[in-house]
Amino acid sequence: MEFSDFTPLGFSDLTSEEAFVVSVFRHWQSSGSNCREAESSLTDLLKNDRLHHGLEVLFDIFETLPERHRRRAKNDSSVLAPVEEVLLTEIGAFDTTPKQCVKAFQLILDEAGTTVRPASEISRSGHDHLVEMIERKAAKVFDVLYPDFWGTLGHQNQ
Repeated sequence: MEFSDFTPLGFSDLTSEEAFVVSVFRHWQSSGSNCREAESSLTDLLKNDRLHHGLEVLFDIFETLPERHRRRAKNDSSVLAPVEEVLLTEIGAFDTTPKQCVKAFQLILDEAGTTVRPASEISRSGHDHLVEMIERKAAKVFDVLYPDFWGTLGHQNQ
């Protein structure tokens, strides 16, 4: 097995269009009380984006995912979740029978002069995963060295 078999994709591995798809998906999953609220919010937030006219098609692609991926707590990680890699693969793969919504989004990307690569074709640097591991370990060390720091900080603000 290679290093890349264990390394999750991170935002630093993605093109701006791929990062756009993942970011829109995360917002769609976590904003509002339902998908329609999230879609309305995204449509308004991205009204000046060059891929704005493709949002409805992108929402249709999100709807094809299994139910367990539709609503989630906010994900601030710079490392992609497995479902996000699947999403990139579905949009980026030019198989012979893609879903109609995927074909439509691929055409929109093509008209914009860009593309989304399948996850298997994206080089995995491991940078984002490494940075997150270091940050978690540093936070643990800080908590051990300064166990009452956050508690005393709260008392100072009162």
